Amino acid sequence: MKKLIITALALSAMAASAEVPLKIYRGDQRSDTVYSSRQYVVGVTTPGATATIAGDSCHVYRTGTFGSAVDLAPGENMIPVSVCIGNSRTTTDVRLVYIERERHQTAPTVTESLGAPLHLRTLPGAYLQYGNGGDRLGGSKMGYIDSGICLTAVGKTENLYKVALGNNAFAYIPRSTVEEGGSGQPIVNSGSASITSDGKMDCLSISLPERVAYWARTEIDPATIKISLYGVTNNTNWLTQRGSLGMVEFVDFRQEQSDVLTVVLRLKEKYSWGFSVGYKDNTLTVGVRHRPASLALSDLTIGVDAGHGGAFPGAWSPSGLSEKEVNLDIAKEVARLLRQAGAQVVMTREGDTGPSMTERKQTWLRGNVDLAVSIHNNSSGNPLASLGTSSYYKHISNRALASCLHESMLSLGLADFGLTGNFNFSLNSPTEYPNALVEVLFMSSLAEEELLADPDYRKQLAAKIFQGIADYLELVARD
Repeated sequence: MKKLIITALALSAMAASAEVPLKIYRGDQRSDTVYSSRQYVVGVTTPGATATIAGDSCHVYRTGTFGSAVDLAPGENMIPVSVCIGNSRTTTDVRLVYIERERHQTAPTVTESLGAPLHLRTLPGAYLQYGNGGDRLGGSKMGYIDSGICLTAVGKTENLYKVALGNNAFAYIPRSTVEEGGSGQPIVNSGSASITSDGKMDCLSISLPERVAYWARTEIDPATIKISLYGVTNNTNWLTQRGSLGMVEFVDFRQEQSDVLTVVLRLKEKYSWGFSVGYKDNTLTVGVRHRPASLALSDLTIGVDAGHGGAFPGAWSPSGLSEKEVNLDIAKEVARLLRQAGAQVVMTREGDTGPSMTERKQTWLRGNVDLAVSIHNNSSGNPLASLGTSSYYKHISNRALASCLHESMLSLGLADFGLTGNFNFSLNSPTEYPNALVEVLFMSSLAEEELLADPDYRKQLAAKIFQGIADYLELVARD
């Protein structure tokens, strides 16, 4: 829903004697030609003025914005807009040309077969995705994988290779994250394996003759981490545990297909605190973080992200608020509340900078955060609707954190835009720590913009995000 739907249009007008400011905003197009009969006309004037659109009175918000839906006839439509303060009045006509046209369905993405299999090797930043689809967040990711893994491509699209993970398993990988070379996807036997604890993390090591592709995911009932190794047959005759473990109850190997070995790590705790998967030489290593010794905020490190920044403003509100500034203001207040409670805070930005998604994730990893929250505000096509607040997670193990944040936000009486899982946002992709995203309100909504423009209300929103974090820690401690 991150579509910028309110953009300035050069359609402001004043009568010679008028003193009432009036600017007209509408749509995300810069032409007066539209292809839908229902349109929204939005204006900005002086707070306290009265306003009409097409003769109908409109509520003027404290930001000075007002708006109305209009239904167009085919051809040229002239929509009168007027604002008034006392005896001063400004009137203009908004010209919209409605052209009816047939709706065209988007053609499906087609995977082209390769004439011969192509051998590939992964580069840093490579990831697998389930299919060849995509949207503004890209294709739905299976997960990131290490570099130096050999794969065999059997098809391609403009930006992806279709790779064979096994006899009956396929995935897609961005062409920019692989290079030609290697020996193709191998079929190998697993070697000995062992798991031990270093006091902060349980560390599983699996010996392999070469690097293979893998898919890591979590389950919550029971709390489990599963890692499928493609092109691997189980020849692990020693699966050794040395000493007591902090988070893992046991490890099991399951040959679920003839060439897919699935490693199962059953957790002792109901809630995961993160895990990592990668290679040291050809040894696959899985690190599972222990639950923190104390769940008091004064003993934890919390990551806070203010979305967008720098050259990436995010959405704009009708009256000119930029999302990057609203996000940062809320995030700074969340950080202040966390620090006041004794927590260490790692912010991805504290000013008008625009770090990349990779840089934000690296900041949190270097800061060894215990959990992290990214703060954004939303945008949609209907400025008259109050769509409300929403929270998001990618991995099912992070649902509880997102849910606590969402329920806390809803306690302000906001509309419920939803709790959304399998969300493909980059900052929700890490498995190393619990994380969630909050889309606070809609920048595009006239009513919600009025709330976001109020510094005191932004503090209330920040307090609810802080409370959602505290509620999650209380939930984990209780369960």
